[in-house]
Amino acid sequence: MNSTLHAVAATWQQHQHQLEFLRDKVNVMEMRTPRSTEFDVKDPQSQHILITDGEQPVACGRITTTGVISRICVLPGYRGQGVGALVLKNLVKLARGNDLETITLSAKLETLEFYTRFGFEPQGQVFMKAGIPRRHASCHINQVRF
Repeated sequence: MNSTLHAVAATWQQHQHQLEFLRDKVNVMEMRTPRSTEFDVKDPQSQHILITDGEQPVACGRITTTGVISRICVLPGYRGQGVGALVLKNLVKLARGNDLETITLSAKLETLEFYTRFGFEPQGQVFMKAGIPRRHASCHINQVRF
């Protein structure tokens, strides 16, 4: 992993520009998630992780007050280098700091294996969200493996 990467506990109020840049580029433009679905009322109340390479934002994710992890995205040039795991690890730290016992997410089917490596267990049936097949997964906070 690139040694110039830095994880920042971000807020929507302070880091909205960088978070929107990443999520627009990856989730809206590349993954074709409708912008009206990608950005919602949970953004200002959620805690965010922003990964930067120097000053450049390269990845992010959020966790809600109820322990739902979502909106993880990594720029294409940084994939396969542990950057997604760095986002997830820092979101789990935030969850622990908020005394959450269980964390959940809705994974795109092609990313479900990534989450199961860290201890997430698939839940329920496959469903469609924003035209993308997904499956819920959850993990007790003490069962997450890095």
